[in-house]
Amino acid sequence: MQGVLVSLCSYLIYRQVRLTGIAFVDSSKLQVCHNLRILRY
Repeated sequence: MQGVLVSLCSYLIYRQVRLTGIAFVDSSKLQVCHNLRILRY
């Protein structure tokens, strides 16, 4: 398990793109047509 974690971390660092310093956060709520779908998706 630890070897998988090390491999995943090294892959993510390899694939990491350069950050531009600009980030957008959208905190608007999504409308759900039926509450039972929340648990499925």
